[in-house]
Amino acid sequence: MVILAFLILYGKNGYLDQRQLNAEEQLMINESRMIEAENQDVELKIERLKSDLSYIEHIARHELGMLAEDELVFRFQDVKQPSENTP
Repeated sequence: MVILAFLILYGKNGYLDQRQLNAEEQLMINESRMIEAENQDVELKIERLKSDLSYIEHIARHELGMLAEDELVFRFQDVKQPSENTP
């Protein structure tokens, strides 16, 4: 009886192995769901890039730093004030 209980718990494909496999399966299912959600986001971005001019402009301006032909960019540097101890 003790041997049978030991084999059920610790034997090959026993209860503990099955529990470990179930935990691994759940992790894989969760990872698969996350990847599917990422794929949907990418597909949506692709569709928008094919047809949505305002989205294309947004990407060009904010991610690629592009400007329209008639635009200028002014960049200002902070000027440090001399400290009172400086001669």
